[in-house]
Amino acid sequence: MADALKDVLVNSRGGLYTNEDTLTLANTLPGSAIRMLNMEVSQFGGYRRINGYADYDSNYGSVTGSGPVIGLWILDGTPYAVRRNLKDTTGSLGSNPFAVTSGSPTITVTHSSHGLSTGDRVTFASSDAVGGITPNSVEMVITVVNANSYTVVFTSNASSSTTGGGSSVTFTANNGTQTLGSNPFSISNTSSTITVAHTSHGLVVGNFVTFSGSAAVGNITPNSVEMKVTTVPDANSYTVEFTSAATSTVSGGGGGSVTANYSKFYSIWKYSTGGWTTISSNRSSVGVTKVRHSMSAYSDTEDVIITDGLNFPATFNGTTVVTHAAGSVTNSSGAKFSTDFKNHKFYGGFPSTNNGKNKILFSQPSDPDAYGTNSNTLDMGFDVVGMAPFRDSLFVFGERQIKKVTGSGTADFAVSDVTANVGCIATDSIIEIGGDILFLASDGIRPIQGTANIGDVELETISKPIQQLLQDLPNTHDLDNMSAVVINNKSQFRYFFPSETTAAADTEGVIGGLRFANRRVGWEFGQLLGIRAFVSTSGLINKVETVLHGDLNGEIYKQESGNTFDGSDVTAVYASPFLYFDSTEKRKIYQHVSLFTRPEGSSSLNLGIAYNWDDNNTPDPTTYALTTAGALSRYTTTNSTYDNTAFTFDGSSSPVLETNLQGSGRSISLVITSTGTQAPYSIAGFSITYQDAGYR
Repeated sequence: MADALKDVLVNSRGGLYTNEDTLTLANTLPGSAIRMLNMEVSQFGGYRRINGYADYDSNYGSVTGSGPVIGLWILDGTPYAVRRNLKDTTGSLGSNPFAVTSGSPTITVTHSSHGLSTGDRVTFASSDAVGGITPNSVEMVITVVNANSYTVVFTSNASSSTTGGGSSVTFTANNGTQTLGSNPFSISNTSSTITVAHTSHGLVVGNFVTFSGSAAVGNITPNSVEMKVTTVPDANSYTVEFTSAATSTVSGGGGGSVTANYSKFYSIWKYSTGGWTTISSNRSSVGVTKVRHSMSAYSDTEDVIITDGLNFPATFNGTTVVTHAAGSVTNSSGAKFSTDFKNHKFYGGFPSTNNGKNKILFSQPSDPDAYGTNSNTLDMGFDVVGMAPFRDSLFVFGERQIKKVTGSGTADFAVSDVTANVGCIATDSIIEIGGDILFLASDGIRPIQGTANIGDVELETISKPIQQLLQDLPNTHDLDNMSAVVINNKSQFRYFFPSETTAAADTEGVIGGLRFANRRVGWEFGQLLGIRAFVSTSGLINKVETVLHGDLNGEIYKQESGNTFDGSDVTAVYASPFLYFDSTEKRKIYQHVSLFTRPEGSSSLNLGIAYNWDDNNTPDPTTYALTTAGALSRYTTTNSTYDNTAFTFDGSSSPVLETNLQGSGRSISLVITSTGTQAPYSIAGFSITYQDAGYR
């Protein structure tokens, strides 16, 4: 009977296919997957369970503020993060509030009942000169003197000792709290809309507010929930949306101890080994959902250009934030994104109230904050959602069409069509990887790839294998929240689709990697689950590529770190197609499976078997447990510690995990799963031994 046994070897490659028929996969891509979760293209062949993620710094992982991290980048090996302030306050000071001393930069500020603390930050506006200095538009750190005064340090010394500032000085400070009047909340039965009575609140639609000290009103208690201001009927009231509806109507409730913490601004934070320190805290956050950045190296040092869809762009050099001037020709405020092309900085994503959604703006050469005396905008003829330079062109994306800009400067910049049938539906899906530009279109992930014909561009969908996975994204996710990151040392990208109402464990994503095999390069895809990245970035820290993301809770996490998702189990799944070998109608008796792996530590894998295309009438055997003691360890003269907890003595030297099988069927699918905190492992392929049992 031994002669009747047959062996079939399958190499694991091809990635996830969600919309291919099972016959085609079995014939042409037997090593592909009909389910692949938290697995990536392995650099050693096959599929590899991804690494985990952990706090970037376990002592200082959280960035102070409210809501998700809305900006993240790495500059000169240092991470920077952006988050909305926890609380802010604005207002006017009394007449001549400043006192200065000749030869000193210290300003004593008279500010009645300011409620601020040492370390808070404040910016003044509309001040007259006092002692030869004018302390406007400079963010300064407060040192409290008493309840009615504090000191700040200006950027230069006063030239005389005096008091002044005029009668129109206004201030903007973070960490202010306001106490509301008695019973400030009104709500209607079955409604989640709360009307708030708040005298002289100074808020606008898009601000965020959090209440504390409230009693229940309409059987809901609106404490400790950050809510967006949705309408502002007048200077003394506004509405917010709670997370659930009231069960009764109340006009005036909440008690007499309600306080409001409200955010009008966001802060930029710099990481150091001592924690996160504030760089800037008074850029308006009203309606800002994301702070994007691009690098700029027009000077001796690399800078970051910040855009947020509301404020003027700003240049950040690692120490200071310099907001761009309004300019005498073009107003650059409200730009959502920026990029470099031909030594010019280009801006796009403007609101209709400024340049318009259809315009892109470009700067003078080598100066992102300077514009010419002539027109420096280009009309695309559609709402611009993104830009990316590729070779000698700047590609400009709308949701349904693409154009490109060619030329080298103001005199010859020209716009031409690329396609009127395809566009980009998510700004942050535009990434550069493998010498190409990828973006998310309505029909999947597409590249911009130059063909052999000079000037020609090929637009094709590379994500057809996972079309089913992608096609519902616009209906199920807010694509403005998505983020993307490129991991260059793995030739890999990741798309994340987070939501403030979805737990991290349930957050979906897509992973794509380049496979180099048989002198061909191809994309392979998988599904991510468990990484809630509102913003993400990669860059060099200590000359090592580092991948970071920011979460809803203000945490900064390092991907490619550890074996868990911030201490939680990592679930991984690889399910092969249903393989029927030489016949779909002939029954086979399955004898044995050999699983070829590359363990990176002790691991426990579960091998499930499904027969007959998952026919309910065909019994499947129980799951087989496959374990390995760990990766093979070698003793060397360097980097080896005997009897260290991280050193596994007598680890598994064999990459093959084997088990006998029970059962029969016309087709078979292997389902390999793992859940836990174990180290990553790779699945290179498998072999199946079976015996033909004839037709039934």
